[in-house]
Amino acid sequence: MYETKGFQSIDFAEFIREVNDFLGSLEEGTLIDVKYNTVPLDISTHAEYGVYPDSKYTALIIVKK
Repeated sequence: MYETKGFQSIDFAEFIREVNDFLGSLEEGTLIDVKYNTVPLDISTHAEYGVYPDSKYTALIIVKK
């Protein structure tokens, strides 16, 4: 039997902390896969130096239960 857990955040530090906390709570040998993605939330027609669009970070973690 398999189970998935999803995470998403626009704050990278919070995202990493949540994913690491979850992975740290797993029993050894239960992790199957981690899928992750970063999506820009704002599309700009021009680029300014030092100005970057916000991003949404997502992860799907698949574990054996």
